[in-house]
Amino acid sequence: MPGHYGKPTIYDLLAKLSVSETTITQLNAATKNTAIDPTNVDFWAGIITVSRAIDESRTYGHGLPIPETGTIHTETIANGENATITPTGPSEVWYVQNLDLDGCQAAFKNDDGASVITVASANSMLPFYLSAQMGLMLVNGSGSEQTPSITYFKVSL
Repeated sequence: MPGHYGKPTIYDLLAKLSVSETTITQLNAATKNTAIDPTNVDFWAGIITVSRAIDESRTYGHGLPIPETGTIHTETIANGENATITPTGPSEVWYVQNLDLDGCQAAFKNDDGASVITVASANSMLPFYLSAQMGLMLVNGSGSEQTPSITYFKVSL
């Protein structure tokens, strides 16, 4: 449905997407070629409304950890194997506060499969964030099965 000046609205551009499906990238792409002038006031009002709805539905005030989402995640990894810990939702972000490597090495691994091995000391890494695009790969070359773990809070759903 066209807006006040017959131009498409943000609702037209993001039609049929739920708030949980809409990404900030999509919202930013919809605004990219829009001029800031009086004829676009309705369009920008819609963007602000959608942006606030996304923010309010996915995060706790001021970027704080979402209290009820704190958890400990443990992986059991055989010798010579690895495991990657990655948030499951496309906009989910974890704030990792503690890491027990249990004899493993850690690497950050992006969604393209590229990774970079970090130091073997967990204390030098903390705290850090994980997302669907950047996970934590744990590599076990210790000679026996290991059970590394992380403690995290979600900061975005």
